[in-house]
Amino acid sequence: MKYSYLWLKELSGTKKSPKELAELLTMRAFELEDRKTEGKETQLEFAILPNRGHDALSHVGLAREICACEGRKFHFLTSDVRKLLTSDVRSLQIGIKDKKLCSRYIGALIEGVKVGPSPKWMQEKLLVCGVKPINNIVDITNYVMLEFGQPLHAFDISQLATSTSPPPPPFNKGGMKRVVKIIIRKAKKREKIKLLDEKIYELAENDLVIADSEKAIALAGVMGGFESGITGKTESIILESANFNPTSIRKTRMRHNINTESSYRFERQIDPNLAEIGAARTIELIQKLCGKNVKITALSDIYPKKTKPWKIKLNTDYVNKLLGEKIPVAKMKNILENLGLKILGSSTSKFFQVEIPTRRIDLKTQEDLIEEIGRIFGYENIKEQAPVAEVKTPPENKKRNFENRLRDILAGLGFSEVMNYSFVSADDIAKCNLKIEDHIEVANPLSSDQQYLRWSLAPNLLKNIALNLKNFSDVKIFEIGNKFALEKSKTKEATVVVGAIAIRPAKEDLFFELKGKVEALLEKIGYKNSQFSILLPDSLRDSKRAGNSQFSFWHQSRSAEIKIHGKEIGRIGEVSPLVLRKYGIKTRVALFGLRISELIERVGYPEEKLYCPISKFPVVERDISMFISGDTKFNEIVTKINEAGGNLLKDIGLFDVFEKAGEKSLALRLKIGSNAKTLTSEEIDTVMKKIISKLEKDLKVRVRK
Repeated sequence: MKYSYLWLKELSGTKKSPKELAELLTMRAFELEDRKTEGKETQLEFAILPNRGHDALSHVGLAREICACEGRKFHFLTSDVRKLLTSDVRSLQIGIKDKKLCSRYIGALIEGVKVGPSPKWMQEKLLVCGVKPINNIVDITNYVMLEFGQPLHAFDISQLATSTSPPPPPFNKGGMKRVVKIIIRKAKKREKIKLLDEKIYELAENDLVIADSEKAIALAGVMGGFESGITGKTESIILESANFNPTSIRKTRMRHNINTESSYRFERQIDPNLAEIGAARTIELIQKLCGKNVKITALSDIYPKKTKPWKIKLNTDYVNKLLGEKIPVAKMKNILENLGLKILGSSTSKFFQVEIPTRRIDLKTQEDLIEEIGRIFGYENIKEQAPVAEVKTPPENKKRNFENRLRDILAGLGFSEVMNYSFVSADDIAKCNLKIEDHIEVANPLSSDQQYLRWSLAPNLLKNIALNLKNFSDVKIFEIGNKFALEKSKTKEATVVVGAIAIRPAKEDLFFELKGKVEALLEKIGYKNSQFSILLPDSLRDSKRAGNSQFSFWHQSRSAEIKIHGKEIGRIGEVSPLVLRKYGIKTRVALFGLRISELIERVGYPEEKLYCPISKFPVVERDISMFISGDTKFNEIVTKINEAGGNLLKDIGLFDVFEKAGEKSLALRLKIGSNAKTLTSEEIDTVMKKIISKLEKDLKVRVRK
């Protein structure tokens, strides 16, 4: 808001220069946005926050702040509207249809006014505040609004619908009396009004209007009507000083795109008791500046539910604890009293009651009062102190650390992390051959694309791959997140990590490439003895899995279960070409998933790696070649070799595969050694014989000798 420096100086009695005053208010109350000086006058523009719009959007309100900041009480005499009451109240009848939208309405019927230019001193103050002078009646209402913060409006009675009735005794000797009805109501359907900006507006049914007995004459709290506006021919007026619901005014203002000084104040909520002060001050100025024949013939004040001051209990120890400063109790009370608050209770007690005037709508709690004390005391005067607190190491979040470790390893393996919403659409569910009944429907989805909680992370990852394959030929991505399922009418969440690889042109060994990365992931994180159990087409179709929709997602012959210590903790495989076709993906996609929650619950966190020194003794390499049948798995061979070799077997490596006439030949390189001594040739031969015997006996392989 724009303020007049001379006006503020007159009200507050400050001796500070405009620059000094601006610096004081910026540090204590409101930040200066602009300062312009012309002659002796200076325009100061301050940013008034919404929570102080009810009292600080006025010169009196800001003058009170100046006095408090300078350590003084503010003194300003106001007129009492009750002294202006007349016995003849039938001439002005006011009706409020919705008391929630209009909490108070004061109307005054004033006759004998002479419309003309306002005094020069008033015009100068209005111009400094950015308000254009119009005539004395309109200028007075604007002046009082800038002075006290109460918007007012005046209607020309000659343009309003009136009726006649006999006046009550002792006024009934003069014949019939003119009666004006003012009704505060909601607009009628498709009701139109021409406002002071000379534009015609079609009103909504939720718009609040001021109306006479026939039509709307103003858009309440926003702008007056053109037809009832004050002109040079006006002789009698109705003065309006009211209080409207801030939410209603804001919605109306935004709906019609009208910004006025009145709506700016009303939508920030104004004290209903301010209407009385504003009306009295306006009538006082009209009597002084609008001719000698001014007469108040009727005044009506409709105030259904009066707003009264409230009390807040303040603990002075809590004040100092919260501010971190030892402020004397006397200083606290002095600050609050200078702000216009009333102190109740003993002057020495550390607990006392503070009575809050109705103009300070923002003060509701003890903390609000403490903020006022700190603000006026000056935050820059509060000494810096190191916090006194026991420093504790926060408890380790093992699950989060485990997930971060997964992220680091996967990034090292060439994967990029993606983050998707936890929702999927019905279309995504159908594309992945999943069952919609397995998913939990969101009660109020933002869109159809987010209608269900995800039962699997795969649908969104496939969309990521389809998008990235447009620009890249090699896509490796992963995501760590929660999936959701309904078990026994309860929502169950499970944390999983899902990764996928897609390469163009398609690679036949894509499954094995991803398998190697998963093995590396598990080994690096600390899980040994991971196993992969191939899921053959027959096993995918067995009765146990037939009802599980996820199996139709995988390729029928390129998928496997991931196990650790014999416990299944995930799955790996290529995605079914039928699924990929629905996403427009024309290359192979391999995908793996690990259930982190089950991995931790069933297997536990990986053991910490211990440093083992390099052996001082040599390691001997021996090769072994064998013929195996088609149903013998490589994992079984490795397991049997480890069992037979014991601690002397250090490593196993496959270096050749050969197939001929329905038989498969494998060649492995074994590393044998001891950490205690150098093994003799006989000891090494003994180990090899045990391994060969174990393989031939348990797996029926034929070792080439």
